[in-house]
Amino acid sequence: MLKINFYPDSDKKGLIEAVEGYKKIWLDEAEKIVESIKKVSGLSFVEKEINAVVFEGRSGSSPLCLRASYSYATKKASLVHELCHRLLDGNGLGLPRGQNSSLEHKHLDLVLYDIWIDLYGQLFANEQIAIESNKVQLYKEAWDYALAFTKEERKIEFKKLARTGASTYPKNDNF
Repeated sequence: MLKINFYPDSDKKGLIEAVEGYKKIWLDEAEKIVESIKKVSGLSFVEKEINAVVFEGRSGSSPLCLRASYSYATKKASLVHELCHRLLDGNGLGLPRGQNSSLEHKHLDLVLYDIWIDLYGQLFANEQIAIESNKVQLYKEAWDYALAFTKEERKIEFKKLARTGASTYPKNDNF
């Protein structure tokens, strides 16, 4: 089973409590989260242990950094989102951080939506899509792309990526 060690970035007020929130999510739901990600994506985590830093900033996958001030629901969504990036990276399907991030999010969202639905239901998934889509334009574009497909079409598109790998990504966002 995947182990995640959660650490506060500092002793700044609120970070310890946020770490406890993420720890609780992982303690209660780790097995369910990992199984859902595996079932929907068809991929397994290469890593067996990950360190996560909880701080007040934008969440990211490598290193795993999680925003402290998110609501409990968005903490769950963000943790799953960033773990999916780690999954893609570990299976040779990710890109270097910051490189063609729009395209990588398009691919990620092909499975993320169905993972969120599997874990927490469609209402949760739709609420988190609205939250992500309001963060930055590339997230909105990625969600628009992924949701233009049916569930079965998303599965087919993701399998195409899994067969070809990240090396086939174009050098720009013209996808």
